[in-house]
Amino acid sequence: MRRFWLENSHGAIWDLTSNDLAAQSGNFMAYPQGLGIRTRVNSFAVENTYFIEQITTQTQNIQGVLIFQDYPHFTRFVNFVGNINTEIPLKLCYSTDGTTHKDTAVKPWYKDILITDLRKDEINIQYAALRVPIAFTAMSRWKRDIEITLELARTGEPLIFPYVYPYFYDGSNNLAVQIDNSGNLPTSARIRTEGITDTPQYRLIQNGEVLQQAKYHLTVGAISHLVIDSDPANQEATLFTRSGSGYVREDVYNAGEPDYTFANFISIPSGVSWFLAHAANTNFGRTVISYSIQRELL
Repeated sequence: MRRFWLENSHGAIWDLTSNDLAAQSGNFMAYPQGLGIRTRVNSFAVENTYFIEQITTQTQNIQGVLIFQDYPHFTRFVNFVGNINTEIPLKLCYSTDGTTHKDTAVKPWYKDILITDLRKDEINIQYAALRVPIAFTAMSRWKRDIEITLELARTGEPLIFPYVYPYFYDGSNNLAVQIDNSGNLPTSARIRTEGITDTPQYRLIQNGEVLQQAKYHLTVGAISHLVIDSDPANQEATLFTRSGSGYVREDVYNAGEPDYTFANFISIPSGVSWFLAHAANTNFGRTVISYSIQRELL
């Protein structure tokens, strides 16, 4: 049985496949629609032959009907959603195998969504329930978050570490991990490196070819961490240094390698690739690479 649930910006969960009409944090969404895609093909004809000019994927609005027991039940949902007039999206999570939000060991597929239509009506006497049509506008494709942690042992022989994906290091200042993004769309990546790391450098290699590389001429100190994020919505190269109970932020994009072959941001292509991290010193810190698997359809 497929399952749906919402997650708000505070991490709270609202189950959309609950069979309990009086649920404190859930209800049932009937007649879900718009989970697929629509493509628009622009073509032109020359005599009897047609040529494709452009194919554009169009995400459909996701719609359904929410079933509430009464008005207080509906009010709990409104309080969960919060301010409708916000640019902060909710997460619409979707499972095709019956996995629920309680299965914390499994990362869910989700779309960032905004509520664009919510039509409250009177309680339906026939159904003895409040039926509320709702529509969401998708702000992303279907995504599943992945995080890989790479860290060097300070002493001993080269090792293989069984994290999310096995990775190895060759020498005392090199790391590498294989990323299998087969069958998925290209996606952006967020790289966080903790000190002590001198002149961090990152490469993305596929089929023996360097697709992207980034290098920053700075030292990440013991109480600092460097964040390189290629997501267009959050794009940044920032050094965070602890100060008291918080952090001082420093934009370090200008410390990036000026060579034109360096984009100084890393993204993940489709297929199998290798992510390599390097530092000038032997006390390489910890590097965490985060990205989302993205698909059009589930």
